[in-house]
Amino acid sequence: MDEIFKQYGSTIITVLAIIAVIGIITLVIGNDNTSVVYQAFADLIRRFYKDANTAAGITPVP
Repeated sequence: MDEIFKQYGSTIITVLAIIAVIGIITLVIGNDNTSVVYQAFADLIRRFYKDANTAAGITPVP
């Protein structure tokens, strides 16, 4: 066991770090429409279209 860690210890740590980073990114960004980043981006797009339509004189339909 000690020999395995001597040879592959840095590789194991690197793989675990990459898996941890992927997990953290998945938690922050998410993979559905309930994530914080998705909601912020969707609100940004909605606000942009609303402001663009208002500036163009188009009344949005509710």
